[in-house]
Amino acid sequence: MEFKKLLISKVFFGALVLLPINSFAQGCFQSSILSPSPFMGNDGEIFKLDDGSMWEVKYEYEYLYEYHPSVVICPGKGKLIVGDKSLNVEMISSAGQKENESPSSATTIESQIDGDFEGFEGETIIKLMNGQIWQQSEYWYHYHYSFMPKVLIYKQGGSYKIKVDGIDKSVGVTRLH
Repeated sequence: MEFKKLLISKVFFGALVLLPINSFAQGCFQSSILSPSPFMGNDGEIFKLDDGSMWEVKYEYEYLYEYHPSVVICPGKGKLIVGDKSLNVEMISSAGQKENESPSSATTIESQIDGDFEGFEGETIIKLMNGQIWQQSEYWYHYHYSFMPKVLIYKQGGSYKIKVDGIDKSVGVTRLH
């Protein structure tokens, strides 16, 4: 009798794990996370899917430590399913976004810092390899040395934020040139 209860509860639990995927099936698609690698699944983590779209994890602390995981993404529900975990996510930019678009139309820009980067000092000026120059507009002090780190600049609401590789927090910036 105990074995039967255990078997039923496992099957029932297995069905529960699959229900979110089935119930979202029309608005969901399968993909994989290209970067960062490893993907942790923590609040504020920005990730790129294989279709080029950019997403941010919201209010989650999973520490998944997955290298290029296969995922199911449900944009209409704001959900990312990795294995048996469901994470809250928000789209930053859709697939096909071009890096060289002007900031008035671009929602994301991927580039590298031109030279040394020593963190944020309140009004830090950042020159990118693509020729753009940005200035920190949101006060935050954080020392972090890196040579030519990759950056992602994305539009959030009416302003831009920069995410520098190796730093967990995104910081507000404005374009100077």
